[in-house]
Amino acid sequence: MKLKNILLLTGMVLPLGNAFAQYTSDLLRFSQTQQGVTARFRAMGSAQTALGGDLSSLSGNPAGLGMFTRNDLSLTTDFSSVTANSTYLATSTSAQKEKLGFNQAGAVFHLAIPRPRGSDLTRGWLGLNFGIGYNRTNNFNLDNRYGGTNTRSTFADFIAGSAAGYSGPSALADESLEGMAYDSFLIDYSNGFFATTNTPNSQLSSSFYTGGQSELNLAVGANYSNQLYIGGSISLTSINFTADKEFTESGKTAPYATQPAQLIGAGYRLDYHSSQVTDGSGINAKLGLIYRASPAVRLGLNFVSPTWYTVDDDYAEGIETRYTPATGSAYAPYTYNDADYPSSYSFRSPYKVSGGISVVVGGTGLITGDAEYVDYSSIHFSSDDRPTTTFMNKDIKNAFQPATNFRVGGELKISSLTMLRAGYNTAGNPYKEADYSSEIISAGIGYRKNNFYADFTYANSTTRYNTRPYVISQDLSYYNQTGPGEAADIEEKRNNFYVTFGIRFK
Repeated sequence: MKLKNILLLTGMVLPLGNAFAQYTSDLLRFSQTQQGVTARFRAMGSAQTALGGDLSSLSGNPAGLGMFTRNDLSLTTDFSSVTANSTYLATSTSAQKEKLGFNQAGAVFHLAIPRPRGSDLTRGWLGLNFGIGYNRTNNFNLDNRYGGTNTRSTFADFIAGSAAGYSGPSALADESLEGMAYDSFLIDYSNGFFATTNTPNSQLSSSFYTGGQSELNLAVGANYSNQLYIGGSISLTSINFTADKEFTESGKTAPYATQPAQLIGAGYRLDYHSSQVTDGSGINAKLGLIYRASPAVRLGLNFVSPTWYTVDDDYAEGIETRYTPATGSAYAPYTYNDADYPSSYSFRSPYKVSGGISVVVGGTGLITGDAEYVDYSSIHFSSDDRPTTTFMNKDIKNAFQPATNFRVGGELKISSLTMLRAGYNTAGNPYKEADYSSEIISAGIGYRKNNFYADFTYANSTTRYNTRPYVISQDLSYYNQTGPGEAADIEEKRNNFYVTFGIRFK
C-alpha cells in the first residue's frame, strides 16, 4: 500500500492534529463504539452498568441478565437524521443525511435452579439465564461538505510535500498520486518538488460515509440470593465501512522558470476523488457483576476486553486536471483513473472498564449513573509490513490518550402502565492535541401491560471537531509559507428516534 501519500490525506477524516495515517483514523473510528441498547436504556443515557433486567445487558453489563425471572424477547428499530454544519475559510455549509435502521434484537431464556425441598428459596444460586442478541454499536452514515477561498495553500502543495522524499521525477511510481500530479503539470521539480498552482483558489471538499458496526452476543447471567448478580458474554463483532470523497480546486497557475508557455497564466481545475471499502470481524469478552447493597441501591462493575479484529481494506484514488490558457479554448483534461491499494491488517481495540450506581427513589422512580474508562493509546496495529506496524503504533501513542465517558439517566413511573425517562451521555476526548467533544441528550416514554411492553425514545447528539481536506508534510521545502493546511470546524448533529417492542413469557 502506498502509505506515505495516505498518511497526509487523513486530514479528510481526522480531527486537527498531526499527519496521522489513514489507518490511524480508522482505528479510532472503529474503537469508539457505543453499547447497543433498547429504547428504554437509550432514553436513560445508556447508563445501565448497575441496572440490569433489560435486554440491553447483552451488549452492556452481562450481570444484568441474572435479574430476569422470565423469558424475554425484544427488537428495536431507529430512524436517524444527521446534519453536518461546517465552517471553512470563513464560509459556512451544511449537509444532511437520513437513514432507517435496525438497532437491536435479542432474547433471554430463564432457567430456575432446582432447590432441595425445605431449603431457603431466597438464598444461594436462584437462577441461571442465557441470552443471545444482535446489537448495532456504530453508525457511520454521514454526508459532509465544506469549501471556501484559500489564500495560503493548494492541493498541489500537499502532493509536493508527499513527494519530498523522492530523489526526482524518475523515482515516482506511474500510478501514484505524485506521479499523476507530475504528469499533469500540477507539480514540478527543481532541487525538490513544488506546486505549480497559485493562490488564491476556490476549494470544495465533499465526503460521503456509509456503514456501521455490530455485534452478536452470547451471554449468561446468574442470580445469587437476589443480592449478587454475575455474568459473562462472548461478542462476535463486524465492521462495514465505505467512504467516498471528492475534492475540487480551481484557480490560476503559478509562474516558474521551466513552465510550459501554454500554461503561463492559465486557469486550472483539479478533481481528486478517493474511495475506501473496509470490512472486518473480531471477538471480545465481557465480565460483570451487580451488587444489591440495599433494597434501593445497586452497584455495578463491568469489564470489556479488547476486541481483536482482522480487517480487509480497499483504497483507491484518481485525479483529473483541466487547463484553460490565457487565450484560446481549454485543453483536453489529464485524467488518471483510480489506482487501487488493497491491504489487510489486524488491530486490537482498547479495553473498557465501567462502574455504576442506581438508586430507587420513593418506589416510583430511579436514578442511574455510569463512568467508563477507555485507554485509546492502547490501540495496537499489526500487519505484514514491519516498518508500517512500527510507525503506526508509535503514531497511536503520540496521537491518543485515555478518556472517561459519563452517562446518567432516570425513570419515573407516572401510572401503573406508563414511565417517563431522560438521560445525558458525554464522551471524553481521545486526542492528545486536538479539540473534540461529544454529548447526547435523550428522553422517552415506556408502556407496560401484562406481558407486552413498548418504549419510544428521542436522542439528540452533538459532536464537534476540526478536520482538514489535506495535511501538508513538514518535509515540503516551503512549509513555513503554507503551514499544514487550513482547518474546517465541524459540528455533527444527529436526531435519532428509537422504538422497542417486546414480550415476556414463561
